[in-house]
Amino acid sequence: MIMMLPFFTALLAIWFAIRGHRPVAITAWVVTFVIYLGWLKYHMTDKLNISL
Repeated sequence: MIMMLPFFTALLAIWFAIRGHRPVAITAWVVTFVIYLGWLKYHMTDKLNISL
């Protein structure tokens, strides 16, 4: 379920942008970007367990 979070926030941002609520849409895009940055940091610093 948590994997759907950035898609949901991006969908909200698009919906608010279409409806004409620019400040809310920009805030939703910033939240989406912060979620992406958090995931990138987690996956770049996590130990990769490969069994050979």
